[in-house]
Amino acid sequence: MNIMTFYEFMKKGKQLENKGFYRRAIEQYNQAFIIADPPAKGAMSYQQKISNQSSKRCLDKAKIKVTESYL
Repeated sequence: MNIMTFYEFMKKGKQLENKGFYRRAIEQYNQAFIIADPPAKGAMSYQQKISNQSSKRCLDKAKIKVTESYL
């Protein structure tokens, strides 16, 4: 059984993002968020913050743009 680390999930997510597979990248970033170090104080740890920002970036890229001509 191969257990991936936070950094491996982030690396895999970045590779998928660079290839344009944004939804798959989001899955990897979310897995990284789940296994990230818990916060010492505050709402999120540094690892959680980075993975969350990466997920949001991919989500923005993955959104389907609808032009006015289709409405």
